[in-house]
Amino acid sequence: MPTFLLSFFVAFDFVFRFCIVARKVIQDQMEEEQSEFRHWDKLPPDVLGLIFTNLSLQELLTVIPCVCKSWSNAITGPYCWQDIDLDEWTCRCQPHHLDRMLRLLVTRSSGSLLSLHVAGLQNDSSFSFITENAGSLQVLRVPLSGISGSVVEETAQRLSTITSLDLSYCPKIGAKAIEAIGKHCKFLVTFCRNMHFLDSADKIEPEDEANAIAATMPRLMHLELRFHFISTECVLNILSGCPHLEHLDIEGCLEVELDHLFLKDKFPKLKNLLGLRLRNDGGPYVGYHEFIDWISYLGMWAECGFNE
Repeated sequence: MPTFLLSFFVAFDFVFRFCIVARKVIQDQMEEEQSEFRHWDKLPPDVLGLIFTNLSLQELLTVIPCVCKSWSNAITGPYCWQDIDLDEWTCRCQPHHLDRMLRLLVTRSSGSLLSLHVAGLQNDSSFSFITENAGSLQVLRVPLSGISGSVVEETAQRLSTITSLDLSYCPKIGAKAIEAIGKHCKFLVTFCRNMHFLDSADKIEPEDEANAIAATMPRLMHLELRFHFISTECVLNILSGCPHLEHLDIEGCLEVELDHLFLKDKFPKLKNLLGLRLRNDGGPYVGYHEFIDWISYLGMWAECGFNE
């Protein structure tokens, strides 16, 4: 297909999708305010911002500013940046480019930021910058990041409005940071702290984080703790300390073994329990030490050349 035809179809698709969204928003506004119809370039910036949130980040930054002056003004204001998702940029950009993009968009939000998803933060200054602009932040996802536990401890008090937090695959964060989050984020209902197997194996006190969750996060309804080396007793402490918990994901927590009927009777609010090896499910139970022995056996098998 010729390049000009491809460009035409891409532009046509963009305009068509925009028209559908814009028409719905305009109709809703007219029904509520009984206002007269306005041209798209005359719509209030907040209405334009609501429409633009249905577009991709690339379209927001490269297409919209070139359409007209009013659209360009709307895109540089805070209305489009209450929900920022930079996850797609993580694999494309160098760390310093990602950091610049993060700071640009968070600054544009002008304190109205509600949701932020950015993976792969490489330094503490980026996380500190986020917390400095977190006055209205409710959802924060920073997985796969190299931020330290000390910066989380120091800035946790700035995240008091957070209801959902994802610190998965952040190996430098420890129990003290988790405890600081629990003490300062009183409205936290969703917490994700999944780990890679090897990162969990390096922890000196593998159950400290889980115990910190049990002691400081009583409002939790959704908790993810994949591949943590915790015991059955530790999970029971979490269930007792978080009485509102409905969803618990402990996939890869190989030392945990609980009875289904006991859980149903003792913790009736728990609706989803993922990754748990239940006693009455039948089949052999494989614990952490058995798993390590199995991995070692496979390694010896490979070294001897039996995998050829």
